Amino acid sequence: MKKTLLSLPLAISALTTFPALAEPTDLGAGFALSGNAAIVSDYRFRGYSQTDFRPAAQVGFDLTHSSGFYLGNWNSNVSNFVFTDGNLEMDFYGGWKGDIGNGWGLDVGALHYYYPGSSSPKGGNYNNTDLYVGVSYGNYSLKYSYTPSDFFSTPDSKGTWYLDGTANFDLGDGWGLVGHLGYQKLKNQVNMNGDSLGHYVDYKVGVTKDVKGWVFGLAAVGASKDNWLPTKYGHPSGRLGAVFSVARTF
Repeated sequence: MKKTLLSLPLAISALTTFPALAEPTDLGAGFALSGNAAIVSDYRFRGYSQTDFRPAAQVGFDLTHSSGFYLGNWNSNVSNFVFTDGNLEMDFYGGWKGDIGNGWGLDVGALHYYYPGSSSPKGGNYNNTDLYVGVSYGNYSLKYSYTPSDFFSTPDSKGTWYLDGTANFDLGDGWGLVGHLGYQKLKNQVNMNGDSLGHYVDYKVGVTKDVKGWVFGLAAVGASKDNWLPTKYGHPSGRLGAVFSVARTF
């Protein structure tokens, strides 16, 4: 069981829906700085709980340039049952995002995950780097992420990839609707029963309400194969569950 737990993927939370960005702070020379913060009842990533079904506090910062280039950092507490001796996730990312014509948007970049104080099976802290490319059109977006090295310090797991489709709709009067479907391709993974697991699908359907810049959310989240990774007490961390959130940009 412990070897299976060590392969758990963590990343920037796709399950917190933020409001439209607050007016960024103008730093001059085309640069701007903005931030975001959230509290969630359960930090889920790609369908699986990262906090043993417990709350998480999350904060991030983004430095953007008028040319479309950006750098950012995002942080969240996680369960040390997943990452031995570690309880913090720190994400660092950078890339380019912009309009490529006819209503289409493009986003390309790299995302590095780092877990200070953790102890990975390969030695040192857990870490991982994903390369990604995403396209968007209107309310819809599609993103492909590829891990060229071992997946979150799990031996012999090179070549893992993930496809993420998301749709967001403005329902008016501060209400929003979000839907997500993802496909995770795995290498050399087994579920809680020791059976080989090569892929799974995760999903999310939720609503949000913007109240004077504070966005409250409620979503149903889960995975098609929920027993890949257990929690501390043996419950499948990908089981269908409700996630509550409150978020704000600044």
